[in-house]
Amino acid sequence: MIFWAFISFTLALMSGLFGFGGGADATAELAQALFFVFLMAAAALVLKQVFEDDDDQDGGRGRD
Repeated sequence: MIFWAFISFTLALMSGLFGFGGGADATAELAQALFFVFLMAAAALVLKQVFEDDDDQDGGRGRD
């Protein structure tokens, strides 16, 4: 998803450089939305990892 945000950001910069203001605005908004979705997903995964209940004291390998 961060890849698509980067692509949209690049398209917005190129549109702005070539004078397509409306296209640059729309593409920049898309890049910003994708970036924040990626950021929230990453934060959710980090919080899940931090607060995950780890009852396995042996690292999840099971008892032999």
